[in-house]
Amino acid sequence: MSNEVVVEAGRFELIFATPQLLGLEKLDGIGPKTAKRLKERGILDQGDLLLFMPRKYRKCGHFIPAGDLMRTRMSYVEFQAPIMNVRLPTPNTKQPVEVMLNYEGQYFKLIWFNLGRSRSFTSQFKSGDWIHVKGSVDYARSVPVMQHPDIDILGPRTPAPKDDYISVEPVYPSLEGVKDAILRRAQMQALERLLPELGDIVPGDVLEARDLPGVGQALSIIHVMRPQHDVEFFQKQLLRAKNRIIYEEFYTLQLKLARDYADQREAANAPQCTERELGRAVVRNLPFELTGDQQKVMGTIATEVARKLPMRRLLQGDVGSGKTVVALMSAAIAVGSGVQVAMMAPTDILARQHLKRAEEFLEGLDIELGFLGGSLGAKDKRDILAKLADGTVKLVVGTHALFSEDVKFQNLGLVLVDEQHKFGVEQRELLLAKGEDPHLLSMTATPIPRSLAHAVFGDLDLSIIREKPPGRQPIKTYLRDRSKAPDVYKYVRGRIEETGEQAYFVYPMVEASEAVPDRKNVTEAAKELAEGPFSGLRVGLLHGRLDAEEKARVMQEFSDGDLDILCATTVIEVGVDVANATMMIIESPEVFGLSQLHQLRGRVGRGAASSMCILLAGFDLTKDAHERLVSFSKTEDGFKLAEVDLKIRGPGLFLGVRQAGHAEFRFGDLAKDGELLEMARQDARRRILGEEDAS
Repeated sequence: MSNEVVVEAGRFELIFATPQLLGLEKLDGIGPKTAKRLKERGILDQGDLLLFMPRKYRKCGHFIPAGDLMRTRMSYVEFQAPIMNVRLPTPNTKQPVEVMLNYEGQYFKLIWFNLGRSRSFTSQFKSGDWIHVKGSVDYARSVPVMQHPDIDILGPRTPAPKDDYISVEPVYPSLEGVKDAILRRAQMQALERLLPELGDIVPGDVLEARDLPGVGQALSIIHVMRPQHDVEFFQKQLLRAKNRIIYEEFYTLQLKLARDYADQREAANAPQCTERELGRAVVRNLPFELTGDQQKVMGTIATEVARKLPMRRLLQGDVGSGKTVVALMSAAIAVGSGVQVAMMAPTDILARQHLKRAEEFLEGLDIELGFLGGSLGAKDKRDILAKLADGTVKLVVGTHALFSEDVKFQNLGLVLVDEQHKFGVEQRELLLAKGEDPHLLSMTATPIPRSLAHAVFGDLDLSIIREKPPGRQPIKTYLRDRSKAPDVYKYVRGRIEETGEQAYFVYPMVEASEAVPDRKNVTEAAKELAEGPFSGLRVGLLHGRLDAEEKARVMQEFSDGDLDILCATTVIEVGVDVANATMMIIESPEVFGLSQLHQLRGRVGRGAASSMCILLAGFDLTKDAHERLVSFSKTEDGFKLAEVDLKIRGPGLFLGVRQAGHAEFRFGDLAKDGELLEMARQDARRRILGEEDAS
């Protein structure tokens, strides 16, 4: 289209050929004040007005007798009446257009402001003609008045039977300072003017294949009132129209993600990592057999890192599924092919845990390892920076410190990012920029529903590990009232003394808060437990406010078995792996999301011994919170829990504030509309990447 303009609303785009039509004040009844109020609500032009969606639909045509109208002072009415007279404004004034009706012997006034002497509007009113009216009613000196009502001029004929006017019409969210009738009339004008100018971002063959209407038809179905005798047909059409709007929002985003995906691969020169002997050596070092899922994912990664196109892959795996093993095998292939590897984790604790695993699995393979985190001293930091720059260190494990400006690599070829959703996209890109088109393997132990993964990480290919390594025991989960805490403490102490196993106690807060005085905090709890029910046992304290060195020391003591109990906040929710820890007690579990609870529960069950998770809930659980915790206690399937959590909390809270902006939609609901998102993703990737890449 020539001179076209794109109106964006969230992740939805409307394409118009004539942008001059878009101003709100070009609509009858929309003056500067009303336009200002609309803009304050994000309705900047007529395109936004078309995307202001109804909140529900109501059945109309139930006419109110005039006597009932005056007696009950109803706010919204519908009726038919003859026109008595019409009063037009005098020239160069701001007087309204007024139409007086005789409604069953009762005077009734209709008013329209900001129309001037618009002939196209005023010429339709003639004394003696009947008019069909509906809208909200005010009263002026006992005379009912309706401002900017919806009308239908019936002419001088006798009105048709009332049943002919029973219909279904949209009802919109209220806008302060803007009358419903004004909004309704403005939308009808916008539809009439803009639909002929409206282009469609979705190709016709895609719409036909997906059985979706064009955007203009969809908007017309959504906004235009329909006769009630077609209500069943209308409901079906309305579902198609709503799906069309949601689909376009998803499709617009997926087109952008597909273009990003394509841009990353254009003229790429990633290192071709084809030497697999070190990877095979890692497998020989393992004290267990790889699962089928691990082998499948490893085959995909080995194929991708051998190409000049940089790998961009997200690896999802439930707690304890063995993602770290896959990452270290990938690292061995890269190092064996002559490039360096950087592995980034969100915390010092998790980074050191990965380093420990790397030392175990890569033992004897002549791969120099390094660590770079906040707890590192100045001298050690200078040493590791020098070894990264000259290529001596082949695999470095670290935190955010890795993408600092002073970190230089000789030839970075593979980036491993654990707990991907804890980092922003920009941070990931900063680390990738330290090499020439390095490969990327991102990982997360937070099971992310497929719809959310495609919305947030759509520029990455997706792999999933569902199988757990053989020998892992199921974790029994129990929901208990906090009044049962003494019994729980007694059981935990007995098991520690009998078997030497260890326990986590997790709390939602570091210190007491006046805002929630009844909620347990880890600082006071650790002292109370050490002096009370667990006196004589070794109780440690761990939370995010401790400095990095202290956190590392406490975690090492627990890993070495020098502590029986670790009282902690959610700082332990990812990556902490102590096989001898078999008991997880979570205080105030109702304040955590299901996925976070699942992560915490995953800190036990890491060895061959049977493990348990006990939820000590508050006394005043809501019905929803109780049902949520019961559902958690009945399943260990993180992917099922993730779907439930997404429906309950939405994508922003599910992923945390950092990624919330990447997952919120104006029309689509990732918890309900995953199938539409998958369609949009396939269609967008087919359009941008070609049929063979639409996966």
